[in-house]
Amino acid sequence: MAVINGERAGQAVPFRLSDLLALDKEWSGSDNLQALRDLAFLHVAYATLLRISELSRLRVRDVMRAGDGRIILDVAWTKTIVQTGGLIKALSARSTQRLEEWIEASGLSSQPDAWLFTAVHRSGRPLIAEKPMSTRALEQIFSRAWRTAGKEGAVKANKNRYTGWSGHSARVGAAQDMADKGYPIARIMQEGTWKKPETLMRYIRHVDAHKGAMVEFMEQYSDPDYPG
Repeated sequence: MAVINGERAGQAVPFRLSDLLALDKEWSGSDNLQALRDLAFLHVAYATLLRISELSRLRVRDVMRAGDGRIILDVAWTKTIVQTGGLIKALSARSTQRLEEWIEASGLSSQPDAWLFTAVHRSGRPLIAEKPMSTRALEQIFSRAWRTAGKEGAVKANKNRYTGWSGHSARVGAAQDMADKGYPIARIMQEGTWKKPETLMRYIRHVDAHKGAMVEFMEQYSDPDYPG
């Protein structure tokens, strides 16, 4: 599978806002700590467009508050942006609530140096570790979400394509949702810290296909009464 600018070229199955909201109904209020963690992780992954390696490096101390009470995350490092001041990512009210629920239920609020997303023991307690969760472990969150959503078998395997949600899915889905709602390419690039528009276009090209100039031309001038 080709890699362009650190991004996998194979098209990930998008994890869209509708998917997040469906899982929110399924898992919110659960008494299962793993489910609370998974839901909080998916909210943060979608809302921030961070890469899975960047999500794994978030610590409890990176959680701060905006003036309106929403959570903002101080991301010290990304694959394409390395700066002293870090990168600030804000969460919506609902995503803030889901992350708060995970932090409270796990007891991580008293562990500022702990990783924000930690493994959960089968006994139902968080495991505080020196190393962050692996990419494989975090991708299993997407796998559980895929099964919970009842999507098994929904995507046929083909060359360079995934058959379920993966670590890149929330990033791709969020970009597609923004493109679908008409957000400018520059703003989407900023949210996802893409350096080159070519990389982003690989993920939203199908979304914008129906908005092309030729489609607009044909729709406008293919009327039989149009003088040719």
